[in-house]
Order: sequence, then C-alpha cells, then structure tokens
Amino acid sequence: MSIFAKTTIPIVLMAVVHAVASFFIQRHLIFPAFATIERDSARDQIDRVVRRIEAQLETIEFTVYDWAAWDDTYEFSNDLNQRYVTSNLQPDTFENFGFEVALIMDRNGNSLWAGVFDYRSGEDIIDRTESHQSELLAAASDYTENIDLSADVDDQRISGVFPLKGVPVLFSMRPIVRSDGTGEPRGFLLFGQFLDQHRVNTLAEQILMSFELSLPTETQKGSDNSHYQIKPIDDSRLMAQKSIYIDGEPALNASTEVTRSISQLGKSITRYGMLLFVILGVAIAITLFIVFQITVVRPIRDLRTDIASITGSMDYSMRAQIRNQDEIGALSRDFNTMLGLIEANNQELKQLSETDPLTGLFNRLAMDKKLQQAWHLLIRTSDPLTVMLVDIDYFKAYNDHYGHQAGDDCLKKVAQILQNAAKRDSDMVARYGGEEFLIVLPGTSRASAQNIAAVLQQHIAEENIEHSASSVDSRVTVSIGIAAQVPSPAESVSELIGAADRALYQAKENGRNRIE
Repeated sequence: MSIFAKTTIPIVLMAVVHAVASFFIQRHLIFPAFATIERDSARDQIDRVVRRIEAQLETIEFTVYDWAAWDDTYEFSNDLNQRYVTSNLQPDTFENFGFEVALIMDRNGNSLWAGVFDYRSGEDIIDRTESHQSELLAAASDYTENIDLSADVDDQRISGVFPLKGVPVLFSMRPIVRSDGTGEPRGFLLFGQFLDQHRVNTLAEQILMSFELSLPTETQKGSDNSHYQIKPIDDSRLMAQKSIYIDGEPALNASTEVTRSISQLGKSITRYGMLLFVILGVAIAITLFIVFQITVVRPIRDLRTDIASITGSMDYSMRAQIRNQDEIGALSRDFNTMLGLIEANNQELKQLSETDPLTGLFNRLAMDKKLQQAWHLLIRTSDPLTVMLVDIDYFKAYNDHYGHQAGDDCLKKVAQILQNAAKRDSDMVARYGGEEFLIVLPGTSRASAQNIAAVLQQHIAEENIEHSASSVDSRVTVSIGIAAQVPSPAESVSELIGAADRALYQAKENGRNRIE
C-alpha cells in the first residue's frame, strides 16, 4: 500500500470519525442548547405579558384600597349624599384613573351607585350603566361571598376577571370601612377595566410585543394550568401560552407568538459547520471543532448560565457577559436591552406603587412601610418619633365651591409646602387621605415639631389661596395634630398615629386653623 493510501485512508477515516462526532455533538449539545434558550426566551416573553396584567391589577387594587377606606365613601354608603356623587363619582374621574366599571353596593348586594362608561366611542363619554348594571351587580354579588370580613383589613379583598357583555373585566373589590378601621363594613366598592382589544393593543404597545387574552374555559377552572405551554407553529414561529392566576384561580389565558430566530441561527451554524467538516478533512475538522466550541458552544452555554442566573435571582440589574461581535453577541446585547426595559419598568412600577399620583408625595401604603422602618430604627437609638396629621379646613366646601380641578390644584400647592418642610433625608411626607397629610419627623421633639407646624401654617397663609367657603378664614387654612413618642417594643406605631389623629380632632373641635 502506498504512503499516499496509508495517509489518505487515516485522514479520510479521521474526517469521517470527526464528521460523525460533529453530528452527535451538534445533535445532543448544540441543538438542545438553542432549543432551551429559545424556550426560555418564549417564557420570558409570555412572563412580560403576565407581569403587565399583574401591574394593571395592582393599580386597580391600590385605588380601590384608598377609596374603600375613605371616610367620605363610608358616609356615602350610609346616607347616599349627592355631594359625594357630584365631587367624586363623575365619568371624567374614572377616565383619569383609566377605569370603565365602578360599583358601590350594600351588604345585601343592592346597588348604591354604579357606573359603566365608554370613553372610546367618540369625543363624548357614553354612559352604558343602564344596559350593563344588572349583569355587573350579579357578577359582583357572586364575589362578595369570597371576602372574609373577619380577616385583617389588608386581606379583605377579592380580585379577578369576570365577563360583562362578553368582554373580560379586570377588577378588584373591597369592603367599605372607615379610614381608621373602626365600625362595621357598610358595603363593597368595585373598580374595573375592560380588557377589550383596544386596551390589549395599548398594553402591547407599552411592552413592545403583541399578545392575546382570553377567558379560561370551564375545564381549566379548578385545574392547575399555571405551567407554560410552548408549541411550534411552523419553522419560524412558536406559540407561548400561560394562564394568569388571580387569588389562586385561573382568570385569563395569555398567548403570544415568538419568532424562532435562535433555533434558525443554530441550524445555520450547524449546517455550515458540517459542510466544512466534510469538505476540508481531518485537519480543518479538528480546527473547526475547536473554533466551534470556543465561538459557539461556550458562549451559548455562558449565555444560558447568565440567563438562568438572572431569571433565578429575578435581579434585572444583572447583565449577560457575552461581548462577542457575532449573532450570539447580538443576542446577548438584545437580551441585555430587554433586561434594561424590564428593570426600568420595575423601577417605574415601584415608584407608581409608592407615590400618590396627584400630589407626588408618598401614598399611604408606602408611608406605612417607612413608618415601620423608622419605628424599629428608633427603638435601637431611643430617639423620639414625631408625626403630624395635617387636614385642610373645610376642603369639601372648597371643592363644592371652586370645583374638583381647583381642589386638585389646592392639594398640590399644600403638598408642595409640606414637602418643603421635610428638610432631612429621614423626614417623610405622605398623602394620608383625601385632604389629610402625614408628616413623619424621626428624631424630632414635640416642641420642635410645633415650631415646624407653626411655620407650615404661616407658609400656607402666605400662599394666600382663596377659600370664601371657609368658616375660619377667607384663605385656605389647615388644622394640625401632633404626637411624639420614643418607640419601644411594647408599643406600636399605630398608637402614635392614633394619638396624632386625636390631636387633629381636638384641633378641629377647638375651632380649626389650630395646632394641638
């Protein structure tokens, strides 16, 4: 046998062996890696839809929480006073919140007030309450039985989705109670949004991807369909589906189409790699195998590891570390761009969840958390914690006389003055109720707080906001209740708030425009 034959046969055999080895490597390592990344990407896409719906529901829940624990709502459920309807239950109010469905009902399931509005039929708002009220009331009544009125006040709620005239309505409902938690619930408050095609399109524009929502079938109810369903449509598209659960029940089915660019990229790389292995022989096959491992398999594995680490920790400030200037690098950059969008959205949602949309101050939910933090910190330092409850005198009369928009402007001006009083980073100002504000001054004595309160009253007077409907002054004035206490483990921050509330009540009883 010639040397040529002796060298050629081993080379050919080596080429065949390496070709076969390459085939198995591609089949059992590369393809599964791309398929896993593709499925992970599809899961991330459908999770974006789920998170956006959950964020939409959180907005509704926060608003229902504020309104249901509002003393004016409680008063309306008792006497059905028209001034509450005139001041608050107007179509433009719900349009500003983005709600089309609202219902106030008593404990027996009777409607005290209902509103179903259409903001998209033209320039004028269309009231569809008459045609929708009976179906709305029936659906809401079914859910009241699921609210445990003996539970903690924060847990007295029900949220979900029900059909109204064939259109899904995302809603939240709470019992109507006083703001201080006293008294028996007088009824229930429900706000909702139609999840029609127009709103789905709007949400799709916000998350930069199209999706569809549908109500679960009867067979899905009571079953566990919370897992992902990833199905290929064709070689270029995947269908990703997932059930959206609210309060432990399937409320919606979300689905979206995802392009299969990752698997297509894997097929292209594999195809050309195999071709080079066959044509160029053993030497090129070995070189290509090494290069393939370095330039493709390892980056994909590293990218997959990065993705698993990020999705496992849910820390969207992390980034994939692949910096290649190829398709995998582009995929890594696209993934990092998506993480940036998710991180920005999470930060925006966090800010929205902690901020009063009208005044820009902390809302009550955020203030409760920060109060607890300050309370536990000052237990260790033995410094006093002082709170001030500030109430705008005769604000309802102001709203009735000057209108809702002027009332909003007044709240903003007063809020700005109060915010300017928070000189230190530890000082906090929140909108506590309709026209009530809470100022928290860690490490501040009562005497110092009284000086601050006097300055606040002076600044509000200098603002010279006209209030001809006031019985105290021709300008807007405020009553302030102050309470101070050195926190201890044996006491709670709610007792301190209660003391400030009693002081505010005393200020009102003593003629308003006072500090107690």
